[in-house]
Amino acid sequence: MKLYMQLKNNMCGFLWVLLLGFSNVHAQEVATETTIPAEDAIVLLENEENYKIWLEALEEPGVKVEGNTMSFSFEAKKLIADVSYRNSVYKSDYTFEDVAQSLKSMELQKAFWQMITMYPNHKQEVVNYIFAYDQVIPTDKVVSAAFYTYAFFDPQITEIVEGKPNVLRPDIFEAYLKNTNEIMHYIKYLREQGAIEK
Repeated sequence: MKLYMQLKNNMCGFLWVLLLGFSNVHAQEVATETTIPAEDAIVLLENEENYKIWLEALEEPGVKVEGNTMSFSFEAKKLIADVSYRNSVYKSDYTFEDVAQSLKSMELQKAFWQMITMYPNHKQEVVNYIFAYDQVIPTDKVVSAAFYTYAFFDPQITEIVEGKPNVLRPDIFEAYLKNTNEIMHYIKYLREQGAIEK
């Protein structure tokens, strides 16, 4: 938890410094050379390292299968082991208020999972909402990671028996996988359109 809070606080600091840097670039005429004090450079470097760690965690799927081995992320293990936590994460229907609360708590994977479940009923809003983050994070990778973290343990799909998942509704799992793939397809399409327009 301490590491998460440090990463969360450092990530907020990094994004703040990044935004300040962008605003300074737009506020000034473009210069051929930019210098910053050594102390600021150290802070930027530390924040960049923290950003990389945070981004790796964000892109990490909850369930990985490599050969005959299945491994679980910290979040996945928590969903398996802690029934009250699992019950607090999943709802039968999510709203954009749920998404906003998850984003406010810096739980981006969870927010993206909530939007996967809201798709296709809110197709345009979900795609636009997720794509808005694409300038800062690789949203297609986070959407995929969110699916592979939360779909496996959704009580509508899976029951946990003696710490092991037992899939009851593969049809729901496949529908969420289809939603995930469509969202990722739209993100890639919007990226390409943005690149063409530039």
